[in-house]
Amino acid sequence: MRVYEYKDYDDYVQAQTETNKAKVDWVYVVRRIIKRICEYKTMPGFIICHGTRSGAEQAYFKEIYEHAYVIGTEISETAVGIKDTVHHDFTIPKKEWIGKADIVYSNSFDHTIDPVKTMATWKDQLNPNGRLFIEYAESQSRGHYEDPLEATNREINDLIKSSGMIVEDIWYNSLKHGGIMFVARLAK
Repeated sequence: MRVYEYKDYDDYVQAQTETNKAKVDWVYVVRRIIKRICEYKTMPGFIICHGTRSGAEQAYFKEIYEHAYVIGTEISETAVGIKDTVHHDFTIPKKEWIGKADIVYSNSFDHTIDPVKTMATWKDQLNPNGRLFIEYAESQSRGHYEDPLEATNREINDLIKSSGMIVEDIWYNSLKHGGIMFVARLAK
């Protein structure tokens, strides 16, 4: 596992903000993947989506679970204008989310500069019956200015386990760029 080295934290935020603005109309998430998550985890009350850029993830979850509280995070200040999105670095814990989420979803784990801390933050957001869904494409994990994390699928799997979670399932088909979906839960 390798993480691109920025000059400092502000350089990281600037890189992520520039990337966000350059791709603001580009949607990575696929509606059918959100539907599959919803089939896996029924009747959630609280869903967190990390690194959501345009807010498509939240909209797709709300189509199925209109009564759920769905929130997304985005490090770029563009989050301010996006429905159901909070301007926030997904690696930094928010006290009010600890132990609350039924679903934590992201396809942006390759944007972390601290994979261990990010995984711990996301794990801590899960309630005892919650599930973490990480959509990850090793082929897109490059360790560069835009996508700082470079890691193999095995390394992500091992990181999930070393954080104290159990990898409950892995989906291999129908994901972009030959990616996979890790489905994890808290160890009992």
